Amino acid sequence: MRGTYFIGTGKLLKLYLRRDRIILPIWILLPMILIAGQISFVKAMPDWQVFITELSESPLTAAYLGPIVPLNMEGAILWRGMLQASLAVMIGAAFTMIRHTRTEEASGRNELIFGRPVGRYANLTAAMILSCVGSLLAGLLTAAALMSNGFAGSGSLMAGLTLAASGCIFAGIGGLCAQIFEHSGNARGVIFGVYGLTMVAMVLNNMGGGSTGWAWFVPESWFRITVPFGGNYAWPLLVFIVLSAIPMMLSYMLLIRRDMGAGLIAQKEGSANASPRFNSPLALAWRQHKGSILAWAIGMAFLGGIMGVTTPNISEALSSTLAQMNEWGIAMAKLGNQEAFIATLIYILGLMAGLSVFAITTVQSLRKEEKEHYVEMILSRPVSRSKWMGSYLAVAFLGSALILLALGLASGLGWRIAAGEFSHLPRVLGMSLSKIPPVWTFIGIAALLYGWLPRIASVINWLILGVFIFIEMLWEVGIVGWSALQWTPFAYAHYSIPINELSIMPLIVLTIIAAALTWLGVIGFKRRSIG
Repeated sequence: MRGTYFIGTGKLLKLYLRRDRIILPIWILLPMILIAGQISFVKAMPDWQVFITELSESPLTAAYLGPIVPLNMEGAILWRGMLQASLAVMIGAAFTMIRHTRTEEASGRNELIFGRPVGRYANLTAAMILSCVGSLLAGLLTAAALMSNGFAGSGSLMAGLTLAASGCIFAGIGGLCAQIFEHSGNARGVIFGVYGLTMVAMVLNNMGGGSTGWAWFVPESWFRITVPFGGNYAWPLLVFIVLSAIPMMLSYMLLIRRDMGAGLIAQKEGSANASPRFNSPLALAWRQHKGSILAWAIGMAFLGGIMGVTTPNISEALSSTLAQMNEWGIAMAKLGNQEAFIATLIYILGLMAGLSVFAITTVQSLRKEEKEHYVEMILSRPVSRSKWMGSYLAVAFLGSALILLALGLASGLGWRIAAGEFSHLPRVLGMSLSKIPPVWTFIGIAALLYGWLPRIASVINWLILGVFIFIEMLWEVGIVGWSALQWTPFAYAHYSIPINELSIMPLIVLTIIAAALTWLGVIGFKRRSIG
């Protein structure tokens, strides 16, 4: 590499710091907050020794979160807290990389930057430094939170460095995706896909006892390899650094082998002659999104099918102590381990961290069309604003329903085939389809923000989803009650409610709310300027 390729890196880093002055502190501080919440939860237990023993022996919690290692208060804190903290760092680092590389190119701002004396690697390097240093700060702050509560410094530092490593590898993966794909939305979608695959590996690792070879493929479970407050093994950190360096180096290699503004995978050219059916905004919207809908459906069916097949391997034995610890434990005892496992899976993939992401990104594609001036071309024809926007939203509504149908069928069939019980299929399908109204609510929120606040709609959308997920996490550890969770769409199709007891009326109300928000969003779009 020539030194001139890095000219301007420092100045770009200052620019990115200024642009991320709000978003960056959020994902850096969030892991510390999550760990602090877990500390408060465990310390508030009247008999935490019994609590961690019961959790470690529970087949349900062991399948999802693995055994508690080491079996002490520190292990109980990291057992769940590290998973949550790692998710925040991994997604934050990856999205930061994509934002300052692929998004900059797609918007055309990189052309302005490279009109100055700036090296070819400058923006990638600045984004990499920002993401990795942000991950390191998140880890050090988490270590400080642990030490301030009286825990050993060596174990706290090991936990923080392990957390930082999980962010660095996803920063590298984010940078690699930015080189491969032409659109930032595709790159972000792959990040969530990679995270979904790590979830599969995590469950396989946990069901194998928590210390199998699968753990190396799960950055959110790397703390099981370094074992903070236990073995405090430092040598795996060197392996993590090497693993993180691989996608980073590939990013640099690919950067100089592609055209500016293009991805390694070239955008497919359309047919010279359009089909007679390609004669409306709805047909255009469907053509643009059918590939992503198909990819989401296949991915969800794959993940759901694997989890469904593994469900009968979970013992139904449930500890009476676990059933009495809080609202979450009571709900799990009511469902039983196997149904609770599949219900939680459907909830995570189909709503909390799956289709809610699809809903937001699909609606945000409207903004991309507007920024690239394609909207002006379409509206110059006899097409109204409401018809154009409504077509894209209709595809978002229909696509999310189709993906949830695929998830429910695959998960239910997997459980039915493995267990030999037909009744599992309609129950699981009902669990999945019940997530449609909450997902549609996210589409409505995104439509409203796009219609009235297009410039900051993306940030607010992700912030709202993050707040809802944070409330969910607080409920699960018993810090907030069910009344707080009811302020989110999650509560009305929650995994803790048996499907035969789920109330239909709140789902109907959510559907009406989604329709009203969508209508208001269309009104806002009709009244504002384009651009």
